[in-house]
Amino acid sequence: MTLTYRPGSKQDPTFRHPDGTHNVLVSDIIQKGTPPQVYRGLTNPAALRDWTGDDAAETADGVGWKLPELGVSGTSIGEVEGEYVKVVLDTPAWPTTRSVATVRLWPVPRATLVMVSHRGLTADDLELSRALWAPGLLNRLRFWVQAMAPHSRAVGIVDTGGRE
Repeated sequence: MTLTYRPGSKQDPTFRHPDGTHNVLVSDIIQKGTPPQVYRGLTNPAALRDWTGDDAAETADGVGWKLPELGVSGTSIGEVEGEYVKVVLDTPAWPTTRSVATVRLWPVPRATLVMVSHRGLTADDLELSRALWAPGLLNRLRFWVQAMAPHSRAVGIVDTGGRE
């Protein structure tokens, strides 16, 4: 799913903030996943190990994880269960080596709408950020959620249509 925004609005990926930074807005729908399932995939060390394929551990700030093949590591710095996760991203190969992304989760019928607002980027980071989130991180998270969804109870407003 791709959303289009009015050019020059703060949601426009080319919008330049007064401090000279840019943001990227990426949206996706994770079918069969509920916000608590997606939230767990972003905050639980065991779940992060499952879908990233690398170590994840609790830190003083949250849960740290890394994806060496995508050249990124992250640490959660704030969260509200089932609603959003704020992540500090370290990307050593990018012009901006440290940035912040907020991953917001909304229940929709039989799925979760995921909106990522990646802030603090230079104009040179915009395409790298889009590629990092979709297809990169969000596709991997989607496959994990879809693999675990049949083995977990439906919660939230997900309508199973009489099927579990």
